Amino acid sequence: LEIGSTGEDVKALQVFLNTHGFMVASSGPGSSGNETTTFGGLTRAALAKFQAAKGITPAVGYFGPKTRAAISGI
Repeated sequence: LEIGSTGEDVKALQVFLNTHGFMVASSGPGSSGNETTTFGGLTRAALAKFQAAKGITPAVGYFGPKTRAAISGI
């Protein structure tokens, strides 16, 4: 998943980030309970923070195999 991706996988990622301390947005679209199906800049920023916290490199906000494995282990 990356900028421009859409779908339920994006929404699930936003829910995960919001419920694990990596808020996509504090209010409005992307905030807890208002997750969207669009992967935009706010999702990328929150994902990059998660990646940095978990030691995933590069922490650039791209959801690939390394990040998927880290989330699966939680």
